[in-house]
Amino acid sequence: MQPNVSILALLSSEQLLTQLQEALDPQQYTLKQASTEQSFIQDLGDAQSVDCLLIDQTAALPSLFAALRKESILLPIVIISGNLDHEIYHSAEVNLPAAEIAMVEDQINAAIKQFLQLSPKETDFPLSSPPIDSQTPSPAVLLEQQQRLASKLKERLGYLGVYYKRNSINFYRNLSEENQQQLLDELTAKYQGILLTYFSDTTELNLLIDAFVNLCFFTDISVTQIVEIHMKLIDDYSKQLKLEGRNEAILINYRLTLLDIISHLCEMYRRSIPRD
Repeated sequence: MQPNVSILALLSSEQLLTQLQEALDPQQYTLKQASTEQSFIQDLGDAQSVDCLLIDQTAALPSLFAALRKESILLPIVIISGNLDHEIYHSAEVNLPAAEIAMVEDQINAAIKQFLQLSPKETDFPLSSPPIDSQTPSPAVLLEQQQRLASKLKERLGYLGVYYKRNSINFYRNLSEENQQQLLDELTAKYQGILLTYFSDTTELNLLIDAFVNLCFFTDISVTQIVEIHMKLIDDYSKQLKLEGRNEAILINYRLTLLDIISHLCEMYRRSIPRD
């Protein structure tokens, strides 16, 4: 059974909800409604289960989008409005006039397509005077969400390999210095999680490795940079063990971790090569 596209909506009226239910094919879309900003954000606690946001501008409170960004939640979005002429969440949002609600499926698909092409450079808060507590999410947040959506769409629509194509805009060398540092920090944190669980009996290890390798692949991180991350962490662990008077020889075993990561990355590149 193919997975539906999951829609979370914040609406101002039951009439609008009824119109959306009539316009959306239940075989392709699953619609869930939240009636308040608080319940909307609570429902996004597991953002991995939501594919697209649908928000009635009348229902949206001024603080909503700042709250989403503060929680590092970036998703495709359709904003129902008759007169919206500026971006309020990110530069890939789609505006749907209330009078054209019957076209909502086309606009949801357009929102997802535009989101998949969104680059980290375009996730700065679009308002000229952003709220004080707003922040720009890490490039890793955007890229991981794009990969999850692409994988789901490939399964639902039967696309073969098309989403392994990378956008050079997202490559490390093309990011701003601030975003480069954010990305390196994210990669270091992920790699540290792998090191800490590598010799443990846990089912999460493969997921951690996949997340790290996918991020390296789509941002064109070199093997040299991965080695540098590995050596920096191992050096930190070595210093800590020496301070504690413990034997650091065990750290040599973690060369297996580095080889495993590089092997996974090579496989990712192999799968990305178009087949005849």
